[in-house]
Amino acid sequence: MSARSDRALTVVSRHVGRLHTRVLRRTDGRVGARWLGGDVVLLTHRGRTSGRTYTTPVLYVRDGDDLVVAASNGGIDRAPQWELNLQADPRGAVEVGGRRWDVVASVVADADRQRLWDALMANCPRYDGYQATVSRRIALVRLSPDRAP
Repeated sequence: MSARSDRALTVVSRHVGRLHTRVLRRTDGRVGARWLGGDVVLLTHRGRTSGRTYTTPVLYVRDGDDLVVAASNGGIDRAPQWELNLQADPRGAVEVGGRRWDVVASVVADADRQRLWDALMANCPRYDGYQATVSRRIALVRLSPDRAP
């Protein structure tokens, strides 16, 4: 993709994401909980520069108590802002089905990566296509329940 089309896709994704978030919240997750064949989680994170709170819908798979998401950025050759924000501050929150809980983000270990990539691919086969179009390795991010007091 060209830088120009990446910018256009980023703008479109931002607007679609905001609308998707509103629909999910207004319906307690009954509408919009599946997208492109996968299950959707609302991921809330703090901006690394602005300090503002943002919420981004992303596809996920479960791994025990954890949720795992791919930082695919829709096939754009830049890491998504939510991933960069979680690198700066790994604390966030997730919402699934109208239920919300705090999480701590970490990069999926290499030993688990292929198994979890395959699980994501089973729900949304677009990820292999995204990986083929970008020069970066798409990160998998583990969102574990925050058990801190």
